[in-house]
Amino acid sequence: MITRRRFIGNAAALLASSALSSVESFAESKLKPNFDVPIGACDCHIHVIGPQAQYPMVSDRVYTPPECGVPALKQHLKGLNLSRVVLIQPSFYGTDNTFQLLSTQEMGNSARAVIVIDEKTTDQELAKMVSMGARGVRMNLSTSGIFDAEVARKQLVQLAQRIKDFDLHIQIYASAKVIAGIANSIYTLPVPVVFDHFASIKAAGFEKQIELPVILDLAKSGKIYIKLSGIYRISNASPDYSEVKDLAQLFVETNPDRMLWASDWPHTNTLPGIPAMQITPYRIVDDLRIFNLLPEWIPNRQNLLKVLVSNPERLYRF
Repeated sequence: MITRRRFIGNAAALLASSALSSVESFAESKLKPNFDVPIGACDCHIHVIGPQAQYPMVSDRVYTPPECGVPALKQHLKGLNLSRVVLIQPSFYGTDNTFQLLSTQEMGNSARAVIVIDEKTTDQELAKMVSMGARGVRMNLSTSGIFDAEVARKQLVQLAQRIKDFDLHIQIYASAKVIAGIANSIYTLPVPVVFDHFASIKAAGFEKQIELPVILDLAKSGKIYIKLSGIYRISNASPDYSEVKDLAQLFVETNPDRMLWASDWPHTNTLPGIPAMQITPYRIVDDLRIFNLLPEWIPNRQNLLKVLVSNPERLYRF
């Protein structure tokens, strides 16, 4: 008799294998981007996942993704005609940035990293990570379950003071409500701030969201960058996510010098019924189809060059 737990585990393993096979075979497809991808174009938000036996994950993680390393990343970039990438430290590795940084070095000068630190991280360790390609420090508030703006504000101010002498920025994944709640403090920070995934503004009815004007003002000021990434995190209108177009255009028109693009590859996920320590399959996402939406979102070629090339060059110092 097959128990429910065993059935879920077998199904998850099969889905994970299927999703990873899809990732690994992507670059072998004859399909290519339907627009002229500029030289130096960058994917500003991806993760790599090493073998658990060699790179253990934290015990209090909320999910466990399948292994997915540099070979698969290179295929992902090849499939989209991208030449640069930013590796983001995922929550399940905590403050052990080893695999992201070693992978960054393996990729050479085409890669940079965003790390996670805590109060135990020394100046010497931070300087070493910068020398290995670190250009920012991540605050993953949403995954950590932090939805109190005052708690977020305190962490933000402390982190900015901690890293200001290392020429690093702060990358934040937080709810739009938290972002609006800490906006006044962002104006006073000595470092730039980057918001993940459209600053968590939902695409459906975005004009009515009370946090939107606050975020647009931050963008106008030049104090923040916004990643046009994780499209499936702000919209359920797959596969073409038509409701995202107007929001993306609004952000770019507000300040094209502070917008970035990213795939959020390889699309880590959490699923109900799958324990945190059990492998959870990746989302199955058509990266090429989503990437091909960019010319619709950003019809002005100069702005497209900014989003894909010059803005990442400036922020990550390629």
